[in-house]
Amino acid sequence: MKPFRFRLAFSILSSLACLLVLTWILLSLISFKTAEQDLLAQKSEEGRVLLASFIGIYPEHTESPVQEGAVARFVGKLAHERDFAGIIVVNRDGAPVRSYGDGRGVDTRLLETLKSGAESSLFSGNGRYVMRYAPLRAEGKIVGASRLSLSLTSEHERLTRSRRMFFAYFLLDFLLLLGIGSYLLSRIVVVPIKRLLTATERIAAGDYSHVVHVPGSAEIGELAESFTLMQDALRSKRDEVETYVKSLERANGQLQEAREESIRSEKMASVGLLAAGMAHEIGTPLSAIIGYAEILRDELRDDPVRADYLRRIESEGVRIDRLIRGLLDYARPSVSMNEDVAIGCLVEETLGLFADREAFRRITTSVTVEAELPPVHVDKHKLQQVLINLFLNARDAMPDGGRLDISARRSEFNRSRGETAVAAPAAVMGRRREDFNRAFSASLTSGGKGVLCVRLDIRDTGEGIAADNLERVFDPFFTTKEPGKGTGLGLAICARIIDTFGGRMTLESAPGSGTVFTLWLPCHSLGEGRGDGER
Repeated sequence: MKPFRFRLAFSILSSLACLLVLTWILLSLISFKTAEQDLLAQKSEEGRVLLASFIGIYPEHTESPVQEGAVARFVGKLAHERDFAGIIVVNRDGAPVRSYGDGRGVDTRLLETLKSGAESSLFSGNGRYVMRYAPLRAEGKIVGASRLSLSLTSEHERLTRSRRMFFAYFLLDFLLLLGIGSYLLSRIVVVPIKRLLTATERIAAGDYSHVVHVPGSAEIGELAESFTLMQDALRSKRDEVETYVKSLERANGQLQEAREESIRSEKMASVGLLAAGMAHEIGTPLSAIIGYAEILRDELRDDPVRADYLRRIESEGVRIDRLIRGLLDYARPSVSMNEDVAIGCLVEETLGLFADREAFRRITTSVTVEAELPPVHVDKHKLQQVLINLFLNARDAMPDGGRLDISARRSEFNRSRGETAVAAPAAVMGRRREDFNRAFSASLTSGGKGVLCVRLDIRDTGEGIAADNLERVFDPFFTTKEPGKGTGLGLAICARIIDTFGGRMTLESAPGSGTVFTLWLPCHSLGEGRGDGER
């Protein structure tokens, strides 16, 4: 669980606020105490002056009756003042002689004034009054003492107003300082750090192109420069790694291609050796068997049963001879005798070979040939061999009958065909994995343009081919038929024959959707596409 942390701006601003509050408390204590002492000293001085004025007009003999005169008028004026709290006069024995609004009686300080003859001041215990003491003298002798009391209510009110005003000013200054500090802090610290954090997140996501422009102090600037240098170093390292990975991928692809080519070469070599050995070891006795079977069949022409046995022996011998020749054709294809061939006529001719066969009577065939379709320059007999093989495969895929549609038209073959076909509902495969992206012959894709071909589609409504088998259908010796019914060389030989024509053979199929074999044969009328077969 990620631990909770305060944001940087909040931490700094809260610390700044605490410092401002502590500063205000300290300044307020000092200011308030100083102001209070000044006010109290001023009030004490005021009491001293008033008491001195009172003593100046007071009679020298305290026992003498005092006329109302000046003293009465002076005391009357003082009585109208808000802060006046009373005056008391005592004789030399400490007995009260006169009291004007002062009912607190004689206190210890007043008696000490009679003894010492010194002026003094005293604040009441509750802090609400200041009392000023002074002796009365006559002919240089102390004949009494007087105490003037003044209220401190107005001073306390002034101090309260000062505190309120000081707090208001502090609150205003606090908000201003906090706002300005927040703005400056955001520009100098928070914004640069956020930009660096954003750049870090983009680098973590793999984007090294983001350039960081960070304002702020020298330290922040140096941090941004160091960050930029680190970003450049990471980008350089990533480019090196990508370059190395691409080189490894290329090397791996080349190694895989070489491995597959080696496997194909080994298969072809093994097939070639096998075919050569079989042709040498089996060919001669097989020819003798076929020859003797023909002779005996002619002699036993009147015996239908034995003649049928000999016909079957001859037929199976011919099939064995055809298998051996197929192996030889796959391992060492013979030189083609190419000529201009009309596809439509060849398809019709080949279908005619199967017209009387029982298995094809349950299959409905249709042939569609584009008008004015150009001829193709191929070996007619080998192309017919390919068509026969594909027709037989279609028959095997539809044992209970179905439909076989054959169409021929002009179409362009380009490098992107395989890329677009991969997303189709049915899988599309070529004879090799690299057929589509690299096309099927350099001479057919000169200039990067598509190749105009005669496209021959052979479509059946059979069960289709499983996805796991699509990549292997053109491999030699691969078959899904029962043992004894197929050698697995048919499609491999067909694809190799089409290769010798400078074209390619592709396959499109999906389980339950039937199969389409497509032959791409370059148009002879273009004067191009006479590929050399293998790359």
